[in-house]
Amino acid sequence: MKVKKQKRWNWKRSIIVIVILAVAFLLWYVNDYYHSDETVDQYMDGNTLVETEEIDQGLYIDGPGNESALIFYPGAKVEYTAYLPLLSELAEQGIDSFLIKMPCNLAFLGKNKAGDIMDSYDYSGWYLSGHSLGGAMAAAYAADHLDELKGLVLLAAYPTKDLKAEGFSVLSLYGSEDGVLNMEKVEQGRTYMPTGYTEICIDGGNHAQFGNYGEQKGDKEAAISREEQQDQTVEAICKMIEEQKNNEEEKSSMGYQQITAEKAKEIMDSGEDIVILDVRTQEEYESGHIKGAICLPNETISEEPENLPDKTQKILVYCRSGRRSKEAAQKLADMGYENVLEFGGILDWPYKEMVE
Repeated sequence: MKVKKQKRWNWKRSIIVIVILAVAFLLWYVNDYYHSDETVDQYMDGNTLVETEEIDQGLYIDGPGNESALIFYPGAKVEYTAYLPLLSELAEQGIDSFLIKMPCNLAFLGKNKAGDIMDSYDYSGWYLSGHSLGGAMAAAYAADHLDELKGLVLLAAYPTKDLKAEGFSVLSLYGSEDGVLNMEKVEQGRTYMPTGYTEICIDGGNHAQFGNYGEQKGDKEAAISREEQQDQTVEAICKMIEEQKNNEEEKSSMGYQQITAEKAKEIMDSGEDIVILDVRTQEEYESGHIKGAICLPNETISEEPENLPDKTQKILVYCRSGRRSKEAAQKLADMGYENVLEFGGILDWPYKEMVE
């Protein structure tokens, strides 16, 4: 009987030891992270253009802009303030930013924090971004909230869920000297990207220089300065947001969007559910047309609505030179069609292999 008691005690003691070791490991793991370097201190008080405010979710970097805002998820085991210099520069350019403080410096423990920010502040255009694991979590959140966001900016990160949505922009940046990013995963992630997304490899940049936290284990040595890498990053983000704003304004004023032949081909090759509309005469259509296009002459569009697709369907419109396609696209927009894209005439269509 005494032996049995001893065995029971050994079993209980083993469990206690395992729990203690697990807790100790967890405490060590979450406290072993990359700290912001001394350059970050000067940004905590803001400057003449930018005000930095501590909020429940992290930091609010408020610049001169009041329309667009970017929510940022830090990289794994990186102190969140390490990204303050990058986001302060972005705020100076008119894009206010929210730098999220993640539980235990791990973005997967706070993936939905973007929703708290968007519920609490009023901006007409919301963008989500993140670095490394933070970027992956930002992409995961964005995939489930495409209707609430204008776009996504990935810094040395990749998506694992579909980001294809009309009007949704994605910008992917990474350094040529990144020794941490899994490029095979980046390649796989391209299949989830929307048509026309932008990918930029910063020549000489590495993984860690998107933030101010020093060198990162496994990374390569950068061939450019941290300031140069962050300058290029801010420039690319501002360009993406400005281009999207211009496209929306253009589409709003006309009711439809004009795109290039290259963009039209990308959409056709993407596998999206689209209708290609040739608005020339039947005779012109039979003389040669883009594969998969249906013929609906410009003159008959308003008279034959029964031959048109659903009003939520994405429609690509072309003609011979571009004049009739613009007229047809405007008619469709006036009739309430929401996704009309006009790409000119078949005379300028460079992809002859797609003509039959």
